[in-house]
Amino acid sequence: MIYIKMKELKSNFKMRTLKILLLILGILVLNSCYTLSGSSIKPEWQTINISTFPNYAPQYQNPNLSQEFTNQLQDIFNNRTKLALTTDETADLLIDGEITGYQQSSVAIQSNEVAGQNRLTMTVRVRYQNNQDETKSFDRSFSAYEDFASNLTLQQAEGALLDSILEQLTTQIFNAIAMDW
Repeated sequence: MIYIKMKELKSNFKMRTLKILLLILGILVLNSCYTLSGSSIKPEWQTINISTFPNYAPQYQNPNLSQEFTNQLQDIFNNRTKLALTTDETADLLIDGEITGYQQSSVAIQSNEVAGQNRLTMTVRVRYQNNQDETKSFDRSFSAYEDFASNLTLQQAEGALLDSILEQLTTQIFNAIAMDW
């Protein structure tokens, strides 16, 4: 009787070990099939030129917006890829454009026709030139927004909103270039 129980325990141990090994193998195989970081940026591409994005938004002028946006766009490529930032116009990848919209609008209109919330929207036109693969190049606009309480002015809310809007925009642009999204 003890011999049978020992044999069952060994058999259960072997089955459990086999299941764990198969699970680990499955995870490794699936992990090797897909990668998120820089999937369409080829290893032989080495340089990127990101020009300053001037602020041509007609509605409202934030004097620091151009530099803040450009710095954050450069940072995301610097932190997430192995591409070296350069000012050389013959870089493998070229990004330029302009801020075309930066405006406040009313949303969530209440029954008394007063805005319950306001929205800050920023739009950026991006011209991306891939000197190694022209089929990847594009000229496209990206937008992002954040809502804020209607009892605040744009100047009062802007500081808290701008970081999120810039992060959304730079992530959209990075994904369009580095991930082909």
